[in-house]
Amino acid sequence: MALFLTDLDPRARVKGSRDGLGAQAVWSATGRPLIGNLTTVTDSLQGFTTLLVGLRLAELAASDELDNPTNAFLIWEQMAAYARYKRGHRGFFGLQRIVARSAKAGSNGGKVHLSPQPEHQILSNQRTDGLLGNYTAPARVSGLVAPGSPARLTPEAAAFVDTVYLPRLESGWGRDARYLVRELRRDRVVFDLGVNEKRESVANIFNPVMSQLEVDFYRYHLVEGGPGDPTKGRQRKLAALLEARPSESVWLSRSYLMALADDAESRGWSEVADLLRRVIACESVLAPASLLFSYLLGRNGAHLDEVVADLRSCWGDHLDSIAPLAIAALPGQEWPRLAEALAHGDYYELIRTLAERNATVMRERGAALAWLEVTDQDQLRVRFRDEPADLPSGDDVPELWRYPYFIPSLVSMLTAIGKGEA
Repeated sequence: MALFLTDLDPRARVKGSRDGLGAQAVWSATGRPLIGNLTTVTDSLQGFTTLLVGLRLAELAASDELDNPTNAFLIWEQMAAYARYKRGHRGFFGLQRIVARSAKAGSNGGKVHLSPQPEHQILSNQRTDGLLGNYTAPARVSGLVAPGSPARLTPEAAAFVDTVYLPRLESGWGRDARYLVRELRRDRVVFDLGVNEKRESVANIFNPVMSQLEVDFYRYHLVEGGPGDPTKGRQRKLAALLEARPSESVWLSRSYLMALADDAESRGWSEVADLLRRVIACESVLAPASLLFSYLLGRNGAHLDEVVADLRSCWGDHLDSIAPLAIAALPGQEWPRLAEALAHGDYYELIRTLAERNATVMRERGAALAWLEVTDQDQLRVRFRDEPADLPSGDDVPELWRYPYFIPSLVSMLTAIGKGEA
């Protein structure tokens, strides 16, 4: 099965990632045939719940088709964040500002202001950096959000929210949350952080124990990919493998994915097994190459002979951990060359090819200069200094794992459903 890279999947982007080698395009394209809907940041089932309820409330708050429901959604996202924080939740977008503003409001149950204005947003740009910017596209792929703008729920998702979540808001906001809908139409809302029915009813959206209806709904749409599953059932099979063999680690490893591939083969799921082995093969090159590149960015002015000697003393004559499949699995011309250089211990070629790969990425991004260059005098010229990085030992390289391939996000969905946590 060949993978062809075109435009970078925007749902794969990792915030803050510099990625001087363009590795993201490789691992995201390698992971997509297995996991078609989730991203690296959509690892919270509670985030999807907040999105669904907020989009439904915002739609109800729109007085006519010309209204943009975005402002109402931003107020809801803020309200849900404050309520979750008071209930003891952590790990959601905007937590830092929520903590600071909650403390400023006073420990005796003060009030906070909610609005779409910059001074009340819980992120520097809540529209792009919050749930709307990060969760809408994955929710659309999952069959939860309809095509078009502004974002609106599909009929199935809207009915789900009306059945499951709007009744939980009744104690504080009336039938069908009509008082909350009215509040969301305002330019500014005053929200009491003290113990009260309004705050508690919002927090009850995120009850720690889910109903069977919630479990079935989220499993179908988020774990299995929904009605338009881009993986054509492969994601559902991978989820079954992950559930049958839960990992003892919070991160991936080569040995764990090899075990999953063997499990897939034993079940007759050869396509899933092949894709998992392709992931392993790609990572056997991406991880050491990326770490070496970061290391080289700290060696400005060093002669190539000196760097190669240091690399050989650390990694030996070559790396046995490079999977044979990697050369065929990796795209383009430079990545297969990197795989060959690592496998054969041609460290001069390896470093020069890393510089070439970086130059290619910079050209594609429209940048004038590469971060790393090997001069005619065989010296490293570094134009961008990254965080200092040490080389792992040769013994540690086989178990290196740097990129997610979207698998941890799927594990998070399974964990939340398995524990009954929304």
